Amino acid sequence: MADAAQLSDIHEIQQVLLLYPVALDSRALELLEQVFVPDARIDIPGVGVVDLAGYQAACRAGLGSLDATHHVVNAPLLRLDGDVAHARSYLVAQHVCNAAAPEASLLIGAWYNDELRRTPAGWRITARSGNAVWWSGNPAILGMTGLPQAFPRHVGHGAPAWALPH
Repeated sequence: MADAAQLSDIHEIQQVLLLYPVALDSRALELLEQVFVPDARIDIPGVGVVDLAGYQAACRAGLGSLDATHHVVNAPLLRLDGDVAHARSYLVAQHVCNAAAPEASLLIGAWYNDELRRTPAGWRITARSGNAVWWSGNPAILGMTGLPQAFPRHVGHGAPAWALPH
């Protein structure tokens, strides 16, 4: 049974994780500074491995050509261990570029595996790996071509080790 402090941590972590789609979809990328530590290791397909500043730059470049995005992220599966937490969040992300009509959208199903830590400013993501699972629509919206509709399974597709029975 979680105590009040754990419930407070869970709530704060959920708020941090839900601020992420707000930052992307509103293009208020400075909000990502309330999501990630500056030296976070962010590994997102199509972006590569970058820190916070690199991710903000990639988002400015990649999202800037889109007319709309809509990232829907679920409540995470969480594991708390003192000042460190692990989370897996599932998402569906819509990307729209009107200039590509009549095939103006790309929908991607994915999840994020995150490691977070408590900082003086609150909980922040220190490492994130994104794992795209499937897509539907026009992959050229994000500059992708020749892909199957389900991405090849890889290491990131397994259950997180922290969620498995010990």
